[in-house]
Amino acid sequence: MGSTALAQLLGRNQGPEFFVNFPFVALSSPFANKNINLNRPLERLHFIFRGRVKISGANYDVVASEAPQTILQRVRLEGDSTVNSSQVLIDMSGATMFALSRLFNQRGCSVYINGVRQPEPTVPFQQVGATFGNIGTYDLEIHYDYLFTPILPPGLAAVLTPFLLQKSEWQDSLQLQVFFGDETSFGTPNASTVVAFSAFESDSGSPTLTVETNYEINGPAANSFPTGVVLRTEKTATGDVTTIATNIALLTLQKRKTSNVIIKSGSILAGSSSGVQVFSDLSDEILDFTQIRVDNKPLRNIQQNFAAKEYYGYAFNTVLPEGYLNYSFIDSQNPLTFYRGDLLDKGVEFEVDTNVITDGDNQIATVIQEQILGNPQGSS
Repeated sequence: MGSTALAQLLGRNQGPEFFVNFPFVALSSPFANKNINLNRPLERLHFIFRGRVKISGANYDVVASEAPQTILQRVRLEGDSTVNSSQVLIDMSGATMFALSRLFNQRGCSVYINGVRQPEPTVPFQQVGATFGNIGTYDLEIHYDYLFTPILPPGLAAVLTPFLLQKSEWQDSLQLQVFFGDETSFGTPNASTVVAFSAFESDSGSPTLTVETNYEINGPAANSFPTGVVLRTEKTATGDVTTIATNIALLTLQKRKTSNVIIKSGSILAGSSSGVQVFSDLSDEILDFTQIRVDNKPLRNIQQNFAAKEYYGYAFNTVLPEGYLNYSFIDSQNPLTFYRGDLLDKGVEFEVDTNVITDGDNQIATVIQEQILGNPQGSS
């Protein structure tokens, strides 16, 4: 196929198509009733929570930092690759998935409360009670976008084609599971607080989580070139971040091709229901001198987190939300400049190290290592 013909194919998409609908049941973790169809290359999943939350009796004592998008507690997607065996492609909290696109773009995901789109996540990153959490009726429409490609500014869809999910690799094996929270996902209710869930703009029925797919139209180019798959798993840091300390190992990284490493820090809200985890606040003041190191040598010798945060915000033309720090190897806007962690020797240490600069019993950090498996066209 000639370069002109190929250029006329790549980067076209079909927009959102309905895939499945999950009725909301508090603290449930349902699987989709069918596997994801890959009759065309898949670019993203789009999750939409719509429902009414009615708060009566008393205001919330504490509103969680990322409420109300915390109602979707977690998303997990796994499948069997003909190239890379069984893989978990997505395993992260709904709140982090909501914030993810904001790390790389000026426009992030949307949350509408009573028809009003809320400001982009920035600093501070918290709803005030008058907007959500006090006595009142709140119709929520929350959009979570998840891209299977590296996330780059709009207009670069064609260069991301080698990362689309294709039937030739995944067949019909992709299985989606979602995890719902309950009223404690929004924060700490007062002892007198009563929370009722119902359908969007209604006092009856149940909220729903709709999942849409977005396919690329690659025509005869589909399934005709090598692809890479992006894996994103959110892990709680194994290093202790509750006590002031110097040069702790936050998390050991997998020795794989790595495009981004995202660190999230804050304090966990106590008193949530079993299976529910939310941040009471997100903070940039817990960690500093956070570096990715190979055998104690920094890959980028950035010594101040606030400098790193501002640089990566500039590189991607965005404002990183409070509590989020992204170390990117694709700030070149070229998805193939990922770090070759897969070439490291077996005995070499590959980890995120940091200083903890504040004390706090409930302080926590999570890390996403954005990994690339396979050989997207143009790499080896």
